Amino acid sequence: MTTLQATCDHGPSTVAGTKELPRASEDQKGKSWLILFGLIAPINFLMSLDRQAMTLSAPRIQGQFGFSLVEISMIISCVLWTYAVLQVPTGILVNRFGPRICLFAGCLAWSLATILTPFAGSFLGFMLVRLFMGAGQSPDWSSSIVTINNWFAPGRRARANSVLLAFLYLGSVVGGPLTTQITERYSWKLSFFVYGVAGVLWSILWFVFVRDRPASAPLPAPDLTGKQDKGWLQFTRLLGSTQFWAIGLHYMCLLTIQSFFLVLMPFYLMQHRHMSYTSMGWLYSMPWLFLYVSVFVSGMIADHILKRTGSIWWARTPMGIVGTLCCGGLAVVGNLIDSTTLMILVFSLALAFSGLSQISIWTSVQDLTRTQTGMLAGWTTCWGNAASGIAPIAMVYIVKQTGSWSAALSLPLVAGIIGALCCAWTHPERTINAENPRS
Repeated sequence: MTTLQATCDHGPSTVAGTKELPRASEDQKGKSWLILFGLIAPINFLMSLDRQAMTLSAPRIQGQFGFSLVEISMIISCVLWTYAVLQVPTGILVNRFGPRICLFAGCLAWSLATILTPFAGSFLGFMLVRLFMGAGQSPDWSSSIVTINNWFAPGRRARANSVLLAFLYLGSVVGGPLTTQITERYSWKLSFFVYGVAGVLWSILWFVFVRDRPASAPLPAPDLTGKQDKGWLQFTRLLGSTQFWAIGLHYMCLLTIQSFFLVLMPFYLMQHRHMSYTSMGWLYSMPWLFLYVSVFVSGMIADHILKRTGSIWWARTPMGIVGTLCCGGLAVVGNLIDSTTLMILVFSLALAFSGLSQISIWTSVQDLTRTQTGMLAGWTTCWGNAASGIAPIAMVYIVKQTGSWSAALSLPLVAGIIGALCCAWTHPERTINAENPRS
């Protein structure tokens, strides 16, 4: 298969006044939304359910096997270690072989790992199957972003990204009550079987019905160099771009904040706030519901600003700055509130603000490069998920040493400040070129 290249990026002059060239027929536009709602979004929804299954089953697994809080936090987080490490390699593979093959192989692999999870009977067994799951999930985001990049014009990408992110977070909304209810009524093992089998089925549907690009889209220029290491050479050139680093560090800071909600919130609610297991499931889902709504609204706002101002910068960067700052600050404020209702409301607002940043980051990833979207998406996801795999363990260690969740939640506050500064450094109208990356 030829090297996959993004064929729909346009320079800032396009949105500033030049009429955008038609990208596909109305039928193809309808097909792009069908692919998004019918295949890309459900696959990411299932990936989220697979991850949430461990987070929400962790209190029961911890009790059954006698794991310490540090050990169970490592089991939950280690899926992100291999996921993060493999982001750049899989981003290069997506650019080379296309999202159709890469996402099929990845979805099938992580779904099988989900099915195998209940058979792990020790700390080492859980670690190994979770590391394998992370490796399987590693092509998902680059494949999804490149597919949207190929099938959607710039004026519709923010909305398409908002749908993708919304379904990803819908897994957390649905997973909270669904997984805890399955666990309470039957067994923690059943949810892993159900989610894993669904993933296997959707991976097959993806491979059968999806193509890398619309039939009318121009094919990418053939690679006449014959160099297998071309992707790595382009990557090393991109390392010279300050924007390449800034967007990766911004996402690292944002997911440092979100990792508290993703990994530690069940333990925070049950051990620090003394909630029951089933109550925890419902309360855990509320902030994610706010984030689910937020990414939809943020996508529409971003496209509206782009249409009104013609400025990619105004449609991306201010949202990212405000969202990251408020997300980190409100995570700290929520912990200081005694009322459970107000605490959950403030935590929910924190994740709602992170929706602004998510839309800002992923539309900027697609704006910043014409031919290396998969590589930039992999780089950005690598930084973010590395933080998600390390930050919860660091916060648990702080709690263990100080006995204070307030001290642990100072980490998201610092991350919010640094992330906002990195976002301010990113200028999506100044595209990154692998041949001349200084920007």
